[in-house]
Formats: sequence, C-alpha cells, structure tokens
Amino acid sequence: MSHRRAILGLASAAVLVTLLSGCTAFYWSKAGATPEQFISDSQECAKEAAPTPTYDVMIQDVYRGCLKKRGYVRSKQYQPVAPGYFRGIE
Repeated sequence: MSHRRAILGLASAAVLVTLLSGCTAFYWSKAGATPEQFISDSQECAKEAAPTPTYDVMIQDVYRGCLKKRGYVRSKQYQPVAPGYFRGIE
C-alpha cells in the first residue's frame, strides 16, 4: 500500500508541476496603450527594423529597441494574458 501511495504522490506532483508551469510567451505592455496604438507602433517599428523594403527580414534587436523607446516593456506572461498586454513580432 505504501508503494502505491508513493507512486500516486509522484504522479500528483508531476501533474501539479505541469499545471503550474503553464504556457508562457513574451508580451509587450505600456500604461494606457490601446490595441490599436500597439499595432500602429509595432508596424512602424517593424518598418524601422527591416533592412529591405519587402519586410521579409527583420532585425529583432532594432524592433525591440524601437518599442522600448516608445515606452513599451517586454515581459513573459502566463496564458490567458490580462488586458493591456500585446503580442509583438517574435
């Protein structure tokens, strides 16, 4: 019986760790920013970060730096994400 309890305890711990780890991704936030404002800022930063007019290649550091200059903060968030967090080009 104690062997069965030990296995059950380990299985429960594994499930708990999986649930607590959750699904995370990086999001951008800025106090008072609307989704429309973020989309506009993100598109402008993507243009700035693209070395060619086709935008098929983008320099991530330039894109992220541009959003930071505009006051956005990048942070890892658990899903579902609270209002005020926006998914950028990753």
